[in-house]
Amino acid sequence: MSDAAGVARAVRAALGCLAREPEGALAARFTAPLVTAIVAEDTDDEWLVPALDEVSRALERVGVPRGRQFVLLGQDGGANASRVRAHAARLRDALSLAAFAHDPAGVVYTAGRAADGTPIELDDELREAEAMICIGRGFAAAGRVLGGPYLLAPGVASGRTRRAFEQALAPVDLAVCHDDRGHVVAGRGRERFAALAREAGLD
Repeated sequence: MSDAAGVARAVRAALGCLAREPEGALAARFTAPLVTAIVAEDTDDEWLVPALDEVSRALERVGVPRGRQFVLLGQDGGANASRVRAHAARLRDALSLAAFAHDPAGVVYTAGRAADGTPIELDDELREAEAMICIGRGFAAAGRVLGGPYLLAPGVASGRTRRAFEQALAPVDLAVCHDDRGHVVAGRGRERFAALAREAGLD
């Protein structure tokens, strides 16, 4: 799926399916104009721009204005940092949203702790976020999960958090995930990520 209209329709349909779940509709999850971080995969704009725009518009419809939303592009440290920063700048221009590029060596904050006490450290841009959305790839393949929760780690996490991340997840209010065929699903982060693990045979 590469055309913008098709991506927007798929994301809109996935968000619409939430309304059939108990407390699933966006309005039930976002009951106030929360400062909302949209953690996005650093991927091609043919998918990302229309998908982000559709999610942002949906948030606006339930009372979260664009001024209370921001995008944080995740990266694993292997990406070219200047390229990711330039990508964030393009998203700011295309979407009229604040957008930042995660710096793997930058300032972090402790969002929680794994079972063994290892701190779950995420990008400091997320410190003031009152809600978190993950958007990007998320599907099971050959006994492993691609994307999904790993948009957070390694995407916007510190090094030691990446090692602990198998044991704990930061709270994600909404996950919007697509596979390589363009199929899009949406749901609560923990539930969506657990479903991916089951599909991959990891649970």
